[in-house]
Amino acid sequence: MSNRKLKLALTVGLLNRKPEHGNLLALVKCLMGKFSSDAGSFLGLRHIEQQNISNTHTLNAYALDFEFYTLSLDIIKNLTNNTESINRLEFEAQRQLFAA
Repeated sequence: MSNRKLKLALTVGLLNRKPEHGNLLALVKCLMGKFSSDAGSFLGLRHIEQQNISNTHTLNAYALDFEFYTLSLDIIKNLTNNTESINRLEFEAQRQLFAA
């Protein structure tokens, strides 16, 4: 599956999310698990940075590492009503190294 198709499928899954799905990171990991043949196994989650945007909003940057992709996303959390939204979603294909 191409980067474009993978990102489109993930975006559609996120748009169709229901409140009972819980936090966005768990949902993204679950959705990417459906594409494990293309993305590879989940390798880990990295918390890159946290910024206070205002008294009521924080921005957290994360990277989810898979065998063939790294998915970077920024999540904005509203501390007043405890809601989350995605601000940025980027795929980066992992470089494959070959031994000669």
